Amino acid sequence: MTQGTLSDSWYQVAQARVALLPTVEAQAQRYRGQAWVLLEDGYSHRFFRVTPQAYEFLRALDGERTVDTIWQDLARRHPEGTPGQEEVVRLLSQLHLSSLLFFREQPHADAISERLQRQRSREFVGRLLSFMYWRFPLFGLDRWLDRMLPFIRACTGQVAGLVWLAAVLWGATTAFEHHGAISNGSEGLLSLSNLPILYLATTLVKVVHELAHAFVCKRYGGQVPTFGVMVLVLAPLPYVDASASWGLRNKWQRAYVGAAGMLAEVFLAALACVVWAATADGTVHSMAFNVMIVGSLSSLIFNGNPLLRYDAYYILSDLVEMPNLYQKAQAQWLHYGAKWLFGQREHPEPAQDRHERLWFTAYGALAFIYRWIVTLGVLAYVTDQWFGVGVLMALTTVITMVLMPASKLWAWLRLASGTLRTRAFAAMGGLVLGAWLLLFVLPLPHALRLPGVLEARQSSPIYLQAPARLQELAVRHGQRVSKGELLARFDNPELTLQADMIQGQIAETRAQLGLALSGTPSEIGPLQGRLDALVARRVETEKLLASLEVRAPQDGEWVAPSLHERLDAWVDRAQPIGEVVDRSALRFAAVLPQADAAELSTLPPAAESQLRLAGRRGEALNLSTLRMVPYQRQRLMSPSLGFGGGGDVAIRPDDSTGTTAAEAFFEIQAEFAPGALPADLAMHGMSGVLRVPVAAKPLGSRLWSGLQQLLQHRYGL
Repeated sequence: MTQGTLSDSWYQVAQARVALLPTVEAQAQRYRGQAWVLLEDGYSHRFFRVTPQAYEFLRALDGERTVDTIWQDLARRHPEGTPGQEEVVRLLSQLHLSSLLFFREQPHADAISERLQRQRSREFVGRLLSFMYWRFPLFGLDRWLDRMLPFIRACTGQVAGLVWLAAVLWGATTAFEHHGAISNGSEGLLSLSNLPILYLATTLVKVVHELAHAFVCKRYGGQVPTFGVMVLVLAPLPYVDASASWGLRNKWQRAYVGAAGMLAEVFLAALACVVWAATADGTVHSMAFNVMIVGSLSSLIFNGNPLLRYDAYYILSDLVEMPNLYQKAQAQWLHYGAKWLFGQREHPEPAQDRHERLWFTAYGALAFIYRWIVTLGVLAYVTDQWFGVGVLMALTTVITMVLMPASKLWAWLRLASGTLRTRAFAAMGGLVLGAWLLLFVLPLPHALRLPGVLEARQSSPIYLQAPARLQELAVRHGQRVSKGELLARFDNPELTLQADMIQGQIAETRAQLGLALSGTPSEIGPLQGRLDALVARRVETEKLLASLEVRAPQDGEWVAPSLHERLDAWVDRAQPIGEVVDRSALRFAAVLPQADAAELSTLPPAAESQLRLAGRRGEALNLSTLRMVPYQRQRLMSPSLGFGGGGDVAIRPDDSTGTTAAEAFFEIQAEFAPGALPADLAMHGMSGVLRVPVAAKPLGSRLWSGLQQLLQHRYGL
């Protein structure tokens, strides 16, 4: 017999007369080389998987004999293969919960009914707490799919696969060619004006997604009894019940059903990308763009992630042949806690072998961590959009993910035996004490990692004062120049023509002024004012013309790595064209966010800080002094520090130069010790990271300070 041969609850079910419903059908399946029996109710479309030994017991239930009589008879005939009493009680309660049993005498099923009532209570509380996720069945879909079976086979066969591949390659090529425009357009995806189009696109994509599941399930003979609407974070979206795929014997067919939705979304996104690239601004263009983004991102980030219980999770479960992977992974970690923390050496383990133990352990840990990451991300997003809804979601999250597990643990501890309760309380107390010491007592060393760039103390950026065409480059990038030396020559024919016109107007005004002196004295004043204005315009124009010959404002090195690419091209006014820097005196300028400024109220000695430049991360450079510039700034020292340049600093979306930070910051200037900066690294604009140690604090204090800053900055609390 299996473990748990005798059960304290057996007397409550021993005299029950039960049997499987007549509508329940059984079929054999194999998972990882082991035989299983899948029970399916053809009326309610519910599924349940049992071992062959358990099925032998269930098959013997006839509604006439009692459960105890049948169990005793099987125990005599098959003592090694008969399930234990505790397993029978658990099995009957689960089958009753799935509505797969009928009872000849209901009052004798107290144990089963009690478990059922507890389960229903938990489900009711779960529905109340998951108020952001509801399901509403609408109508049956199976008859409609039966009439479309030839079309379904055509859409899900090999020819359709080739069409899918061609369309996806076409869409991917188009997306690669227009990746810049796609990136720019994505910035306004969540704007208020785009939200209606985004919702319509999401609904369209999800309808296609769900129908794809239904099509493939029907292709292999499965039933699709329900089409309905689920409300997810207050947004109604469609869903279908394709759970009949669990009854498919071929795991690749089950995986195909799970992947069908993602494949359909990618196909729709590829077609939308082609339409978007071929159309001008308008409703069709905007709709195609939203369909492209939703179809690609949702498939890759959500449905394609096996750590979330979406399509990829079920595909993984089918391919590795581990049904209920998520629940068993949780049970595996509960087993570890019961065995090693509470000392229950005989606690049942869900893993049957080393392979399953490895899978359950790794998946349980990764899924738990990722679940919290996704939960916190969704909470932050919803709270940013709707503060009240975000607060309610935060409360339900605390209840469902913290308080409810804690209450279950407390209830278990209260019912445990004396020795076990003492061991459990001691273990829990040790964990709480250790966590308290680690979070709020033990000070941990910490250091700020501040991004920055090398910059010359003396540098002169050069901007064009008037739009002009680059006519000549007098020096090359990286060449040493002297003050006043010609760097580049630009040409603006319109500005030259304007200077000639102004000169002609000056000559004409002077002639008119001479005539007025001899004939009409009343016109002298206005003519003199016009002459003065024309002379001022001539001086300004001559300055602009002179600025077209760009000369070095100081001695140094000419830095213009891409200017040669614009030879004979037009350069706009106020656009930077290069910089003259003095490489003999460089310092490192780092970005200190406002949130971290309080940590550096007093700068540590420079010897305790470390600077590592890009390409030489393994080498720390010695510093002589650190200095904080005592005022805030918002323009970065280099575009390479911002998101657009590969850096970590958020940039304002309306800044095309990529140098205006989204939030103001302080600048830390680090001076090098003599000879500390190698000659091959003395390059103006090279990025790096300055590591500045701060006072040691407990981890909990830092987390609390970070939470306070987040609430104050984002929500004004």
